[in-house]
Amino acid sequence: MLYDANQRVGGDILKEAETQERRLEDVRSLFDIPPSQYPDRSARWLFKEKKNIRGLIEIVANELVEYLDFDLIKEDNRSYITDILSELESDMVFRIPFHTEEGADTLLIHILIEHQSTVDPMMGFRVLYYMCQIWAQQRRELEASEIPKSQWRLQPILPIVFYIGIQRWQTPIALTNIMEVPQMLLRFVPRFDTLFLGVKDSDPAVLTKSENLFGWLLKVLQHEHADEDVLRNTMSEVFNHIDSLDSVSVSQLRNVILYLYQLVFFRRPSN
Repeated sequence: MLYDANQRVGGDILKEAETQERRLEDVRSLFDIPPSQYPDRSARWLFKEKKNIRGLIEIVANELVEYLDFDLIKEDNRSYITDILSELESDMVFRIPFHTEEGADTLLIHILIEHQSTVDPMMGFRVLYYMCQIWAQQRRELEASEIPKSQWRLQPILPIVFYIGIQRWQTPIALTNIMEVPQMLLRFVPRFDTLFLGVKDSDPAVLTKSENLFGWLLKVLQHEHADEDVLRNTMSEVFNHIDSLDSVSVSQLRNVILYLYQLVFFRRPSN
């Protein structure tokens, strides 16, 4: 028995050591990148923390939060991304249980987060293309299953554009915006809603309306190019908010602090 107990303890210590080493390697990789890749790589780092995904949904679609089970959210492997887009991809896809209003049924949906640092007039088409790729992957999974074809169901997708650029995004995210389409042909153009968060133009009060650290981090991001005093004061507000909280998720706090450190490291002048 003592031998078994020692084995378990030793195994737990080894597992924790391996976890810590993976975390350290993950952090090292954040700073071993060209500055041009910082926006997309840092966004991926940010949304590895599920509480940040919840924070994003709280800002853009708070009415959905109570139906989403963030404890069971998982990142998709994105195996459907084509070679053509492999170097351009800045999307993040997650699977998450959605509880219906009746409370009896649960279905799996996808959250598609498209990170942008520049305005893209073709965003409506890009979002639709990614959504079709996700559904095509779902279809392949159904074909490989033993589920009768009459019971096949595609899973809904919640598309979100997360925009951190300085230029004001005035282009509607709709296919009709990039088409010359007569009124009588509008009914043949696919239409869907896309949630949008333009960080730089958002009201700070909207970003920080909940206690979630994600919105407070975005308040700092709004001032990434401001003078030193403004940035310092904003960061002080964030850490004062953290100090005021009764409890803080250690993993989210670590994620937020490292993101802010990256922000200063990559986006601020060295002198």
